Amino acid sequence: MPWTSVRRGSPLCRVARTTWFAASLLLLLTAPLPAQPSPATQMVELELRSRDPESGIIRRTRERVDASRVGVIAVDVWNWHWCKTATMRVDAFVPRINEALAAARSHGMTVMLCPSDVVDQYGGHPQRERVLALPGIEVPDSVSVSCPPVPDAGGCACGQERCAGNYGWDGMHPDLVIGPDDWMPDTRAEVYAICQERRLTHLIYLGFHTQVCLLGKPMGLKAMKSAGLQCVLARDMTDAHPGYDPDRGFTPDQNTEQVVEHFEKYLAPTIHFQNELEKLGLWKSDFVADPVRIAPWGTDQRPHLFEKDVVVTLSAPLQADASIHYTLDGSAPTPSSPLYSAPLTFFASTRLRSAAFFRGQQVCRGSVGTFVRLGAMPDAPDVHLGDLQPMRSVGFGHTHGGVMRYAGDAQAAQEDRSNRGGAIRINRRSYDRGIGVHAPSAMDYAIEPGYQRFVALAGIDEHLLDRSHGSNLARYPSVCFKVLIDGQEVAASPVMRIQAPAWRFSVDIPPNARRISLITMDGGDGSREDFADWADAGFVLVK
Repeated sequence: MPWTSVRRGSPLCRVARTTWFAASLLLLLTAPLPAQPSPATQMVELELRSRDPESGIIRRTRERVDASRVGVIAVDVWNWHWCKTATMRVDAFVPRINEALAAARSHGMTVMLCPSDVVDQYGGHPQRERVLALPGIEVPDSVSVSCPPVPDAGGCACGQERCAGNYGWDGMHPDLVIGPDDWMPDTRAEVYAICQERRLTHLIYLGFHTQVCLLGKPMGLKAMKSAGLQCVLARDMTDAHPGYDPDRGFTPDQNTEQVVEHFEKYLAPTIHFQNELEKLGLWKSDFVADPVRIAPWGTDQRPHLFEKDVVVTLSAPLQADASIHYTLDGSAPTPSSPLYSAPLTFFASTRLRSAAFFRGQQVCRGSVGTFVRLGAMPDAPDVHLGDLQPMRSVGFGHTHGGVMRYAGDAQAAQEDRSNRGGAIRINRRSYDRGIGVHAPSAMDYAIEPGYQRFVALAGIDEHLLDRSHGSNLARYPSVCFKVLIDGQEVAASPVMRIQAPAWRFSVDIPPNARRISLITMDGGDGSREDFADWADAGFVLVK
């Protein structure tokens, strides 16, 4: 019966109306909701800088990309390097890198932290384990990548007192912030798997050391560009494998500029990451990120030892309009402190403080450089310590019932050999005579008539370098050596590190002195691996 033929108010009409209402309600509840507008896509417009390979003329282009398709890869932000200046330059960048990575995370970019050599130290960390849980994916070779050799200045920015190579790093910089959703890949396949998982098309590279690690390592720019990813170098957040030659005006900053230009010619465009984040409102305009950079960059914990003089360069390359001021008296620099205008030459032990200012405001964090001049080479001893019986000899361990119980691998002081029983070795040189100890230690000797002067060459024993060039351990040994006569300190070394030049002791012995004490103390960071040597140690006799 058609609906129009049902009489209003009849029972049949009421049934029909109820049925129609129920059907309409069901249709309303089961119908798809109107499409809601999706959140606005977070876009990034990158200003890319490249160079003509022949002329070097700069080219600038712009590219818009969805931030969710961008990965940011920080390579080898290590806690140590054999070069103390290189170590401090990493330290200088970490606040800047932290700010950039925090902004990148907040804008939807994927952050990858790649400590390469020491990635296995992060086993069990979710940032590493989630990488290993990804399915294996075959990596294509989509792009042929080749370029001329990249400038390499050798890996040390300390000038004439060149640092020797060791592999002492054992993790990333302790101040580098690791986000809960970050990834820690190590290989080309792992980075590619993350890119597939996260649908990434662009990779921004930052970190150290540009022409070695960012370029050539398995997770590096060259490997991922060949896999078809659009790769970009953040030129304001990278530092080259360094070099320093003040005689010809070559600085670590110039080395980095050369390498960045090489990338722009042959490998990949660059961006100024801070500028890109400022455009997005993700970089605080008043954030003071960088310290004044120093070359060579000795510190209290790792001083720069020199023999005759040292030429020191200050720079603030990311604050080109700033003026650098410095002090040598321990006070904090101000705009009225001496203005830095040319490299400084120090002939004596010096503690330098520096900062940079623009229009009276400090725009660079303060930095400190510690430079210590070595004394003259001491005479060879007439009487060697190894031929004498100490009045007291204690070391790394504890005493129970009057017996010294040495800790770990430490032993009692060893005569004419290292504490571990090998040859005495300091700064790549071996010695036949001396005493090998583990700090903390103390040895007392009676001063006999005719002893005119105590002499010794003191330093960190280098047995660690026999094991994978000091892998993961060479950063730990740090010792201060002291000489006391009748309980009064008469000479002391700065903090000594592995492969540093031996500290030179030549201490006059006063008349009527009775006891000399040779003390080794940890350098302020604990006593791990603090094996130390007093080489060619003993007494010069009155002639």
